Amino acid sequence: MPAFLTIVVALIVIYASSLAYVLLQNLRKAKKSGFPYIIIPWDQDQFVWMVMSVPLRPWLRKNLPKWIYDRITLTIFGNEFYEGLEPYNQYAAPQGNDKSFALVTVGNFEIITRDPEIVTEVLRRVKDFQQVELTALFMGKFGQNVMTSDGDAWTRQRKVVASTINERISRTVFNESLHQTEGLLDEVLSNHSQGETNRIFDMMKKITINVISGAGMGANVEWKDAANEKPRPRFKMTYIDAVKQVLQNVTGPILLPKWFLANYPSFLPGYHNLNLLSYAMEEFPTHTWDLLNRERQRGLDAHGETRSNIIAQLLQANQQGDEEKSSTKALSDDEVMGNLFVFTAAGFETTVNTLSFALVLLCRYPQWQEWICEEIDHIMPADSSQELDYTAIFPKATRVLVCMLEVLRLFAPLIRISRETKVAQTIQTSRGSFYIPPKTTVYMNTGAVHIDPAVWRNLNLAEGEKKSEHDELLFRPTRWLNPPTESQPIFQPPKGSYVPWSGGPRVCPGQKMAQVEFTAIFLKLLHQHRIEAVPLKSASGDLETRAQIESRLDARMKDSIMTPTLQMNSIYDVKDNQDKGLNVRLTKRR
Repeated sequence: MPAFLTIVVALIVIYASSLAYVLLQNLRKAKKSGFPYIIIPWDQDQFVWMVMSVPLRPWLRKNLPKWIYDRITLTIFGNEFYEGLEPYNQYAAPQGNDKSFALVTVGNFEIITRDPEIVTEVLRRVKDFQQVELTALFMGKFGQNVMTSDGDAWTRQRKVVASTINERISRTVFNESLHQTEGLLDEVLSNHSQGETNRIFDMMKKITINVISGAGMGANVEWKDAANEKPRPRFKMTYIDAVKQVLQNVTGPILLPKWFLANYPSFLPGYHNLNLLSYAMEEFPTHTWDLLNRERQRGLDAHGETRSNIIAQLLQANQQGDEEKSSTKALSDDEVMGNLFVFTAAGFETTVNTLSFALVLLCRYPQWQEWICEEIDHIMPADSSQELDYTAIFPKATRVLVCMLEVLRLFAPLIRISRETKVAQTIQTSRGSFYIPPKTTVYMNTGAVHIDPAVWRNLNLAEGEKKSEHDELLFRPTRWLNPPTESQPIFQPPKGSYVPWSGGPRVCPGQKMAQVEFTAIFLKLLHQHRIEAVPLKSASGDLETRAQIESRLDARMKDSIMTPTLQMNSIYDVKDNQDKGLNVRLTKRR
């Protein structure tokens, strides 16, 4: 027994010594970097901690001493949304730089920044700061793509993908979004009492799915058609359900081998999720190749005429090959599969969550809804049956667009952007020169960048609007409208200070597509209707006051989580008879 205890103690000492060594090495790197640093003797990359810390966050906040929680929260995924500028003010500012800090732990060395100059440099220098290996591992599961690739492979893929998402696609997205929103209005106004529903977010999800089907995959679906809700013959899941299941598990379980997923014991926790994932991993590639082959056949039947959807445009661009238009394919089959997965994943998750936050914000701030409606009345034809022309209407919908920009400023889908170095790098800024060691992860804090008082506070105050010390935290779309004397009507943020679609050469190629979809949906939704939150009744039968409604909506938006994009909790997958979701009412406004 004494010998056994000696071995155990020796192993503990060795393990503790190894952790201490890593901590000291990271401290040395931090001092050399020139950044302020925060010491947290914790492994933020430990798998169990990564999985458990997110749901445990509320409990930790409530039960840990504040001085412990304030530090340990910096190792929890998604802390940027909850903490705002506080870590920078509390830890970095006293060390002389309130824009960045290094995290000194017993895990990997990390730098967290909200400095627009550093953000700009990191995103610009794509060869020096590459995609994080873990991201590439997860998002490249079905094939390499523009998100996971670097170097020449990325350049080649980017060229093909960028040529695919063109104005033909934008027009298709615009028309399909209008059509699907009309289906939503018909359902709510005809099937729901007094135009009320608690499933508005699920309906936004349905719009997004159907737009992806029509504008993306060339499979147009009518609103009342259940084609996207029921699996096709031979499949256990729809294409979109397979993508969603993969996305829900993208931060870990998708790396598990298929045989493990398929044979995971039913009596163990997580069986239902992993069982569905096993089907999704099997069926997603089959769905994709089936869609590709059907589109190829359509092209042959139409004698080479290409339809205005993503999959058709991608096939055309892929067949063209290089600049000499040789018979060589521009993308390998693996890359076609990978890019279609990323397109679907990015287009679905980010769009539907942005639409959902926008809906809550417009219910929370009815004055901005009225402000948008003034523009809609001006640019939309009085005859609601008249077909809307994308090129005539979209450029005029300035207020709707800046509403989207403001939603994304406060609720960016990715609240941090990550890159890593392979070799040491140096960044020169107005604050000085900073050294970034090899194998360092740089996290660009989108949430903090977007509320920088130096950029956003009291920006472009309109007539009647008053200055505020917390203006950058408020939803105020007018900050995006420049005075008439400016050459550009919409405010162009300084480089690195607004990055909801990332930035630099790797900026999201679907940015315009997302803007068109958002604009079309709200043009149609608010053309003849307004949307409002239905007041709740207390136990005594009293209705909520306006102040209570606003407080409830604020709490709903604050109750959000990264999964892997930012979304509100408990708003999706709601049934009509459930006391869940958010009950809203659509009413005629003219």
